[in-house]
Amino acid sequence: MARLVWAAATIGTTPFGPRLRAGQALELQWRSAMMRASIQPVRGVYSRSASYNRLDPSEKSAVSFFLGQAQAKVFAHDFFGVSRFVHLDAYLTHLGRPRSRTRPDFIGFHGQQVAVAAEVKGRSNGYTDTLVTNAKKQASNLPQIVGHPTSATYAHVAYFNHGEWCAHLEDPPHQRRAAGIDPAMLTVAYYLPVVSAIRSRDPDNRRFEEEDTPYLAAYFVEADLTVSVRADIAKRVPVDDVDPPEARTLKASALYEWVLRLDETEPVAFEQQSALEEDDFRFLGRDGVLVELGPSWREWNEGALG
Repeated sequence: MARLVWAAATIGTTPFGPRLRAGQALELQWRSAMMRASIQPVRGVYSRSASYNRLDPSEKSAVSFFLGQAQAKVFAHDFFGVSRFVHLDAYLTHLGRPRSRTRPDFIGFHGQQVAVAAEVKGRSNGYTDTLVTNAKKQASNLPQIVGHPTSATYAHVAYFNHGEWCAHLEDPPHQRRAAGIDPAMLTVAYYLPVVSAIRSRDPDNRRFEEEDTPYLAAYFVEADLTVSVRADIAKRVPVDDVDPPEARTLKASALYEWVLRLDETEPVAFEQQSALEEDDFRFLGRDGVLVELGPSWREWNEGALG
């Protein structure tokens, strides 16, 4: 479950919403809570929960929209090794550009050898051939990341089949696409919401070390979870309210270069992955973001199994 919460907490967020006092922390928590309320793991099978079933059709459509994003991120992480899976709108907004006409589109990369582009759909029931055809068409129009190889482009449809949470993926016909995504700004658009949420919740920047790697951490009591990010990543994330534009640009480049370096050392850096995944309530992503679920999650899971 921690893997799904990691995906929900780090996908789709944008650092440019209303400047609420706890805005970033609030969004991270409601996305995590939505996963807990909607998906029920039972003996290795993920199914829709009783609370999801109680929703009316319009509510189910909205929730499925968010669940689909999280499912697509888990797939990108586990199959392609891509953890920095960014909503294209977050990137466009960061640059002050108009949003894309079709949503949700996602772009991601790992190192300089792997890049993905996906059109993601979430459905409360099954899917239609028309839906897949349209998603493939939209995916084929997604731009590429500058300096990275041609993206592995696909349509990802998350749906429920007799209550079980399923996925259907298809590749669109190959097309040459112009490279237009700045990887440094894409990296900032990914990390800024998470780092901002941690800093807003814990201004004292609580730190700890895991396998000799320092982390910046914060506990989100309303959702009963702790989210941490590698300190070497957090310190390179530009702060909009503090850093002037020139400094933000330099920091963005430094952040991008640093995560590429981490990706190159991944076989060593993530050998401890199994040790960090002590159980289903703790997960470290390849992005350096660690999620630990609190006691109420265990009680909730045990109640469902019982």
